[in-house]
Amino acid sequence: MTRPSFRALISTLLACGAFLVACGGGSDKPLTVPPNAPLAPTANATQTARQLMDTAESKYLANMTVELHELVRSQAWFPELTKDHLDLVAAILRTERAAKAKGEEDSILEMLSFASEQPWYSDGLDQGEARGLRGAFQAYEKSLTNKYGPTIGPVLATTLEFGLFEAIELPEGGEMIVVVSADDPEVGRTVIQKSIEWLPKIEELVGAYPYSFLHLMVTDLGEFYAGLSYDEFIAIAPEHVTDEVIVHELTHSTMYGSFPAWFEEGFAYFVGYHMTGVLEQNVQEAKEALGGTWLFVGAYRDTSDVGFFREQVEGMLFMNGVVEMNGIDALIGTVRQVRTKSLSDQELLRAFVSYGTTEEQRRMEEYFCENVIGTSRNYCPPDKPF
Repeated sequence: MTRPSFRALISTLLACGAFLVACGGGSDKPLTVPPNAPLAPTANATQTARQLMDTAESKYLANMTVELHELVRSQAWFPELTKDHLDLVAAILRTERAAKAKGEEDSILEMLSFASEQPWYSDGLDQGEARGLRGAFQAYEKSLTNKYGPTIGPVLATTLEFGLFEAIELPEGGEMIVVVSADDPEVGRTVIQKSIEWLPKIEELVGAYPYSFLHLMVTDLGEFYAGLSYDEFIAIAPEHVTDEVIVHELTHSTMYGSFPAWFEEGFAYFVGYHMTGVLEQNVQEAKEALGGTWLFVGAYRDTSDVGFFREQVEGMLFMNGVVEMNGIDALIGTVRQVRTKSLSDQELLRAFVSYGTTEEQRRMEEYFCENVIGTSRNYCPPDKPF
């Protein structure tokens, strides 16, 4: 979740107080093939397509409604089926099953029919488009099966009309499909471009992206929020399609445990500012607004809106303090260890203080003693007041 801008948040607080080579056997001799050696037989494209069609017919189409079966079977790409097209067929079936459980199975027939009418589809569904369309069906399926997920069926019309999707290969997470819904196709393409640019960099910093798709919806969020996120689903206000906001929300998607706001929001703010080069400015403004760098983790928190956002700012300053003291690896190393868990304040702080060398751990304890209110008694020497 992001505010419209960090400066606005501060104002609120102030106002309220290469080439792949295969080698074997450990030998450094080059592998050679006799000039007259027979080549291993390979299936031609027609044979492969026929095999994939048989699989599609028996495993997927046979389990669809008659109407959807006939529609898929009639697609121009079906006689020349590839693995990516077969994966699309499988996703269509799974989505129909999810929709049927909600009494909305006709929506899948309509979704495929509408997609097939668009220019990007009608000139031939290439493998990249097949992957992207699969991502759109996967997003719809997840929105139907996760009771906390957003309702995205209606907005997927813009995704299909403008072809707003792209499959990418992430260094750690592998294939992931970016799916965008936006009334303005240029804004939607900007979101795709920025997501593709930042996702590998965030993954390198935080760890493997845990999902097979990411759905970003450009929609009005009112004046209070710039972005919101829930697992694979992100919403961004059209006036806040910026690198800073997108990095913030993408960072949330890599944090799939359950954490207090100071940790998750503070880290997302830190990453957003750090990666877009505006950290120093925002840290200075935050310190001036709060009058210090303390993080409060006591039992009696201010649960008002101002208190909630203040906790996020405190968390961002805490993350920055860790980096200034022990370096970026101390922060990232700790976050990578805990990001899939659900931890309390004290459990998170213990994770921070147990990371690194003995000297780094000692410095972290001193940092806690001086800057973290509500846990000092666990880390301050006896001769220091709590």
